[in-house]
Order: sequence, then C-alpha cells, then structure tokens
Amino acid sequence: MWTVRDAASVEKQHKAVVAAVCDEFQSHGRNTARAMGHPDLKILVFPYPLESRDEADLLRIAEEFYPKFIELIGAVRP
Repeated sequence: MWTVRDAASVEKQHKAVVAAVCDEFQSHGRNTARAMGHPDLKILVFPYPLESRDEADLLRIAEEFYPKFIELIGAVRP
C-alpha cells in the first residue's frame, strides 16, 4: 500500500493526486487512506491482475481508464 501512503503524502501538500490500485487491493487501499486521515483520497481502481495481460489488453485498459484518471485528478482533457 505504498502507493496509497505516497499519494496521501502528496495530498497532505495540497497537490492533486490519484492513487492507482488493482481491485484486489481496493479495500485495503481505502482502509489505509482512512487510517492515515485521508478518507477522501482519490483512488483509481484497475482490474486485477495486470501483469499477466497481453499488450493489446493493457492498451484497451489504458484507453478505458485514462479519462477516469483525468476526471479524478481534476484536469481538463484537450
């Protein structure tokens, strides 16, 4: 859960941040964020597992999740 801990540290600095975790670790990530005092930490949840997927599937996932990331981070998509 270092991703969540790092994201909480960035958020503490009042900077936009999104933690990315796989759905297998979603509950643990949200519990970690809450325990660190960041219950509203933005978390983007990817399907699990990622490492065993082929390149085409990973590209499809990236295309699907990129707009979600942009929305969570609060950026305006060109």
